[in-house]
Amino acid sequence: MNNKPAAVFLYLIFIVTVLLFGSSWMFNKIVLEEGVTPIWAASMRQGIAAIVFLLVFVIKKQKISIERRHIKLIIMHGVLMMALGHIFTFMGQQHISSGLSSIVFSFFPLAVVLISFILMPKKEPLTAAKIIGTLIGFLGIIIIFYNKDILQVSNSSALGIILILIAVFINAIPNVIIKRDGAELDPLTLNTGGMLIGALLLLVFAFIFEGTPAFTLTSKILFSELYLGIFCSALGFFLYFWLLRHISVSRLSLSAYLTPIVAVILGYIFYNEMLSFNHYIGMLLIFTGIFITEIKHYVKRKNTAL
Repeated sequence: MNNKPAAVFLYLIFIVTVLLFGSSWMFNKIVLEEGVTPIWAASMRQGIAAIVFLLVFVIKKQKISIERRHIKLIIMHGVLMMALGHIFTFMGQQHISSGLSSIVFSFFPLAVVLISFILMPKKEPLTAAKIIGTLIGFLGIIIIFYNKDILQVSNSSALGIILILIAVFINAIPNVIIKRDGAELDPLTLNTGGMLIGALLLLVFAFIFEGTPAFTLTSKILFSELYLGIFCSALGFFLYFWLLRHISVSRLSLSAYLTPIVAVILGYIFYNEMLSFNHYIGMLLIFTGIFITEIKHYVKRKNTAL
């Protein structure tokens, strides 16, 4: 008996996840512009998410039923993705815009494809379609945000790009390993443990490297952090790792190509930024890249149906 959710439901959850992660870049930047230091910004976001997961865990009276091999996955999830990944992301966004941050993070599918090939070559082979589709999608991202000044990278911008790239690979490694070894690990258990570990580490790091908070907790900071913690981290990562149980890690990583589109739309809605010819061409290339990457999957499904 096949317990895999219907394809339309998987696509719906995928879209919701993209919207949540896509909007996080803008709210990250808002918090930083309000004077919150990077590690404290990450600490508040993950602390709120950890509380949400802990409450859900208690309300559901979730039974802790994990194997010893799953403990290392939870620790890896907390240390790498929830703590270090967010530190480097917030530090990078201090130096570059939200749009450019999301462009750089679009290296994520490439990183996942490469790491997947190294760690699980049989399940995630490095096919020509994956390479070509991923590169075309990334080209679309560049075209969406391209302008004549983008290549004039200052030392500060270069540092921001490097920090975001480090965050990309820090996030990609546990994604692949959890997909490989954590098929039976419940997403709620994984995220509750991971968020708690990440939040505690971030709190310690914040006090050590940034000292006591020097910012004033404004309504804008509070709203942004609540949105980031509850929706982008708690709900977003729960849905992400739920999807990871049902689709390949390389396919799920393609969400990194769609999140910048959310940034474009949010810019239009909140800042009246008009869509240009570059935006439309870039979006077309993104979807072309996804189609090329997924064409083998669709052909296989169609032949199976026949």
